[in-house]
Amino acid sequence: MTHDALVAAARGVFEATGAERVDPAYILPSDIPLELSGEAVRARLCVFSDHRGNEMVMRPDLTLPVAGQEAERRAAGGDGAKAYTYAARAFRLPAAENDPMEFTQVGFEWFGKDSSADSDAEAFALVREAVAACDVTPTATEMGDLSIFPAFVDALGLARITTDLLKRAFRQEGGVSDLLAAAPEAPADDLQPVLEAPGSKEAEAAFLNVLSERGIPMIGTRSVDEIVAGLRGKAAVHAAGGVPEAARAALSDLAGVNCPAGEAADVLGVIAGKHGLDTMSSAIERVAKRMDAILAAVPGVATEARFRSGFGRRFTYYDGFVFETFGQNLTSRQPIASGGRYDGLIEGLSRSRAAASGIGGVVRPDRILRAKGETA
Repeated sequence: MTHDALVAAARGVFEATGAERVDPAYILPSDIPLELSGEAVRARLCVFSDHRGNEMVMRPDLTLPVAGQEAERRAAGGDGAKAYTYAARAFRLPAAENDPMEFTQVGFEWFGKDSSADSDAEAFALVREAVAACDVTPTATEMGDLSIFPAFVDALGLARITTDLLKRAFRQEGGVSDLLAAAPEAPADDLQPVLEAPGSKEAEAAFLNVLSERGIPMIGTRSVDEIVAGLRGKAAVHAAGGVPEAARAALSDLAGVNCPAGEAADVLGVIAGKHGLDTMSSAIERVAKRMDAILAAVPGVATEARFRSGFGRRFTYYDGFVFETFGQNLTSRQPIASGGRYDGLIEGLSRSRAAASGIGGVVRPDRILRAKGETA
């Protein structure tokens, strides 16, 4: 199949649901993806300045601009469930060798649909149907649930500042392990002006001054505001006595979860029981119900799917079920299909603060061609 034939095959599956076909704005103000995308995505944004000097980006995916379109609809008084589908170009710096900077995503976004195990399974099954329509055999699927770690942290009953720091650390690669491995230390003396600065601009200036005096360049993908927030959080955790040993043990067990997806609820239940976290029962039951629904809809996935506790954290706007499906001839950073739940995204984008559950999924025809060993 050619690239165009793959696009048509996948698009036909999504359009058959009755979703509205859209091709939203190519260009977005940079603050939208910078605030709502994870560190790994930020480093791959195609950024430029417009004629007024405003920083803009080419759309890095279709989820954000489609969600923005839905947020505007709701801000204008629209309500009720709404589904969109697209076969449109996105722009990101390559994640792996031979990945293009410009590529087509074929997918869907559902808003206002009940946030439930059944709707998660329905979305996953629809993506798998599109993959099947492209005549490619998946080799592996990874699943996660970005609501599980925060639920564990809340169940531990820690001080609010410690809870907030752990949740922020979860969104950073290696953040939790670094936090748990390190003994709580008092901030260095030269960081005190940063911690005591009355506003964000003063804190930024003080932090950059510290870097200059230490001879350290400002590199990486985190903003100065994020770094300052992290420093202040760690200082507060130190003042509160650090992360208690019992919490360290529970979160270390959770961080190690990497099991067949069908066993995820049982594994999580054992960890919760071991550490006396009785309030985790409803979150774990949701994982079990979702997997039962997925296996009922796509029985074959049982032999290939794995669940990892930290999977999906690099995409900040996801906050629930997430998945990626892989094929041959590709790396672990090149899924042929992916999707996830983002129930807080519309509220974050909407001027009216309108809430709406959301879930979406996409396939990548260019990668499917490579998985099939074909060329465009």
